Amino acid sequence: MGGRRRPWVIHDSMNNRLVTFPDGTTWQLAQKLTEKGWEGTPPERREEEPDDWQPSEAHAVYECVQTCGPCPSTVAIMKIRIEVPFVLPPSDDPKERAKEASGMRLNGATELEIENLEKLTAAGCSVTPTLLAVKIDVQDESILRYPAWDQREDDGDFSEGGTKWWMPGGYIVYILMGKLPAQSLDTFWKRDMFTKHDRDEVRNAFKKAYLYVDQWNYQLQLTIGQGGYEARLFPLRQ
Repeated sequence: MGGRRRPWVIHDSMNNRLVTFPDGTTWQLAQKLTEKGWEGTPPERREEEPDDWQPSEAHAVYECVQTCGPCPSTVAIMKIRIEVPFVLPPSDDPKERAKEASGMRLNGATELEIENLEKLTAAGCSVTPTLLAVKIDVQDESILRYPAWDQREDDGDFSEGGTKWWMPGGYIVYILMGKLPAQSLDTFWKRDMFTKHDRDEVRNAFKKAYLYVDQWNYQLQLTIGQGGYEARLFPLRQ
């Protein structure tokens, strides 16, 4: 459902964007918290793997604020998952980029995240975000207003400006979630910031959450690294 990491392509292109969901509420993106990209299946291999191929994707997580709806100024979390070209660097011709579009076939990780959030929200799970709304749309040229392919010495990416990253016919998914009270673990491994006692408390809290979601036959995975932490849920398939 995911491959190698890809260049970050969203950058500041969606700052302050207004997103209206099917329930009629409108939310404005605020601070971006994280951004990642993942490499999917090469286009030439899609015929070989008709049931298993995955589109390439970039996703970013934002804080957002309700600007229109029953609870103005409410703060929530919005994850945006957007299909991006596999071929690098992307073609200047949008018609060529459109040939890579999945036909609105979502990356498996995106489908799984929505499914997980729906089930855990319905079950009243208190250690995972409440799913508030989902919007799945088709990209147009306004999706990425100021895209750039960043130059980063540590991963060998290139630098590209312009509008080369939007994919005609590709998908963009907005996942709106309640904001859970939490503390950043970016400094987890810094002993002057997190003592051994602090780290043990984090581990114990994770164990408690793990056992809690296990009752719904889910597996909770927490990865803590130099760039912070990431928690992911996986259903335990029978």
